[in-house]
Amino acid sequence: MIVAEQKSSAETRALIGDAKTFLVVGCGTYVTICFAGGAREAAIVAACLRISTKLDNQAKRVTDVNVQRQCEYEYLDQIKEQTKNVEVVLSLGCRIGVQAIAEHFTDSWVIPGLNTTFLGMPLEQGVWAERCAACGDCWG
Repeated sequence: MIVAEQKSSAETRALIGDAKTFLVVGCGTYVTICFAGGAREAAIVAACLRISTKLDNQAKRVTDVNVQRQCEYEYLDQIKEQTKNVEVVLSLGCRIGVQAIAEHFTDSWVIPGLNTTFLGMPLEQGVWAERCAACGDCWG
């Protein structure tokens, strides 16, 4: 399974920059299981961004949505219209999801909201063991 963690709020806000409208996109697969980027996390990140930008007296429009899998175009097609109405798409998917969104919606500025950390397995609820760094040099 792909394990990821959310970027800090400060890092995310730096990536968003001066954009005034953005869409937070969650992914319903592995990043949901590791509590980093599912529908719930997308809603929380969007709410936090709304609050923090309001506290900074910045007028920004933040919406959120979740797709079953960001790495498959058929699921991304469901958010096509939503991506047209924002300056930035913040992907809460693994790095594959970020790349898929950027490739599928070439007119969108897509930024990662997560850091993909490793491939692993759950030891218990919320605890993951690294089993692979996806370096491409398997030794068996």
